[in-house]
Amino acid sequence: MDYKKFDKDGKPLNVMPTADKNRQGNYHLKWIESNKSRFEPTSEDIKCELQLQALQCFEPLDFSLDYKKFMEELKPWNNSWVPYLRREGIMNDREGLLLVGLEGDSPTDSLSMPEARKRTGKKLKEVDFQHKTELYHSLTSLHPLLEKFDTLGRTMLVKANKGGHFPPHKDSPMLTRDSIRIVIFIGDNTDHESYVWHMEGRDWPIIPNSAYYIDTRKTHRTFSWSDNSIHCVINIPKTWENVLKIMSITRNF
Repeated sequence: MDYKKFDKDGKPLNVMPTADKNRQGNYHLKWIESNKSRFEPTSEDIKCELQLQALQCFEPLDFSLDYKKFMEELKPWNNSWVPYLRREGIMNDREGLLLVGLEGDSPTDSLSMPEARKRTGKKLKEVDFQHKTELYHSLTSLHPLLEKFDTLGRTMLVKANKGGHFPPHKDSPMLTRDSIRIVIFIGDNTDHESYVWHMEGRDWPIIPNSAYYIDTRKTHRTFSWSDNSIHCVINIPKTWENVLKIMSITRNF
């Protein structure tokens, strides 16, 4: 079976075309096309980004997941994982479940931004995703961290199986990004022998069942050597209050 075209159950994948680097990464052209108005930072943008420079690009937070409780809560969803952003001609075993999506979304609706934009026909931002799915309410083990924030953007579980990876890329690298990101690495298959997060020329050490603020504006790549490398990706609206909340929950103060 051609796993570039079909999932493990033999169902055709909803593949997306490969990213157009010349268009997607041409911020100067986008600025020109917007009559030089796009990417102009507000004072709030500058204040938030300057303060976040006090953190490492991979900053450990004061949170420890109750892994046993999490797996019990996840059990009813074990057969619900959906393929995550499969690209044309590329075999990449990644799956996901949605915790915070668009209004009316279920946990199995498309998770990635390109897929969500395709199905809605809208140019969405991370903070447009504000609807908490049934899965969000089921996973109470995550709530001690998630509910520190009044609102969340697009939030999901991503599972990388053996060989699953994210190639080198940047996420919203401009000062005007609308959200900042926390990642919880879940289970033993996220340690350095099972999973690699490479950024700024090094592999970052990961303590399983811990959370980190990660500056994903910077080029990063990931690779899983094992099945079931699960992480919870949390997009948080970039506000001064939320920056201060993150500053207040770092492991090292």
